This record gives sequence, C-alpha cells and structure tokens, in this order.
Amino acid sequence: MSLRERWTPFVLYVLPLSVLFAVVIGSLLLGIATPTESAALGSLTAVAIGAAYRALTWAKLGRALMETLKLSVMILFIIAASQTFAQVLSFSGATNGLINAINSFDPTPLMVLLGMIAILLFLGCFIDQVSMLMVTVPVFVPLANAMGIDPLVLGVVYLLTMEIGLLTPPFGLLLFVMRGVAPPEIRMRDIYAAVTPFVLIKLFVLGLIVWLPELGTWLPGLMGR
Repeated sequence: MSLRERWTPFVLYVLPLSVLFAVVIGSLLLGIATPTESAALGSLTAVAIGAAYRALTWAKLGRALMETLKLSVMILFIIAASQTFAQVLSFSGATNGLINAINSFDPTPLMVLLGMIAILLFLGCFIDQVSMLMVTVPVFVPLANAMGIDPLVLGVVYLLTMEIGLLTPPFGLLLFVMRGVAPPEIRMRDIYAAVTPFVLIKLFVLGLIVWLPELGTWLPGLMGR
C-alpha cells in the first residue's frame, strides 16, 4: 500500500472531524468563546465541512434547522418549568425545610453526597440529562452549600452521573443511538454487554472523585489560574 493510499482516508474522513473538535474545544480552552459561542462556531464549521464535501443541500440544511428548533424549544420549555419549580421551592420554604430535615439526622457531607449520587444515577436511567439537571439543581445546590460540599466537586459529580445516565438502561440515550447504527443482527443485549465495562470505569472514576475530591478540583484549578 502506497503512502498516498494510507493517508488519503485520514485526510478525507478523520482530519475534518479533528478540525471540528479543535474549533469547539480549542475556542473554549483558549478563552476565545463561551460555550454557546463555541457551539455556534462548531455549527458553522460543520456547515463549511459539509459544503466542502458537496453534501450540503438546502433540503438537508432546512431539515437540520427544523430538528434543532424542535430540540431547542423542548429544552427551553424544560428550563422554564424548572425555573418555576425553583421559585415554588423558594417561596414555599420547601428547600429550607428539606435541609433542616436532613440536618436533624446529623449526616456527614460524604453521606449527603453519596445520597445525591444515588438519586442522580437512578434518575439517569429514566429521564434525559437536561431534565435531570433542572429538576435536581434547585434542591441539591442549596443542600450542598449548607453541608459544606465543594461546588466544583458537585459539578464534577453531576457531569459524571449524567454521562453514566447516557449509558444505563432502560432509557440510556446513547444505547438507542448505538442500536440505530448497529447491524440488524446486533441486539440490545449485546449493546448492554458492550457498554458495561465503560459504565464500570466511569463508576470507578466517580468513586475516586468522592474519595479524593482533589482529583476533581486540580485540573479546573489549573485552568482557573
């Protein structure tokens, strides 16, 4: 196999994806763009790559915009409902009541954090990540502040549990994505078996973060400096 035959697939099919990744993540790490702006840059880059491959048509672009609009409206409705939920909790005093009820059992911060993780892992099996985030944040953040849990550690815990939720049955989103692209002979049981090692690795990392919180704060601390 000649050098050109080896490098042509990389240049045609791998390098454009790497460019897209570099634009999105690079703009974030370099402080050029906010997360929303980096997403917009990624979208423009994806459109440019599609046009370069001559695979972009008005029909495909319109369909992509319509699907994006549907997803954005759904997320905005969830955010609006979660804000209403947070206001109801605040005005009713339910959050303070819950914190006082938990404090009456005199739990340690570790016990509270483990309870939060258990709830997030359970919710991740049944609802999407945006809904899980919006429903629990109004309760968990004040509770974490009251118990002295590092907000950065809580944020890392949220990220890891939401990632695990994407892979846990019965309604893990990535499981259905993999089923959609897999050959017909691949069953859901095979996909569950394939993702199990990755779920175990993520649970191990989550356990390390709980055991050694410094692991979750060290790298963000470096980026902050």
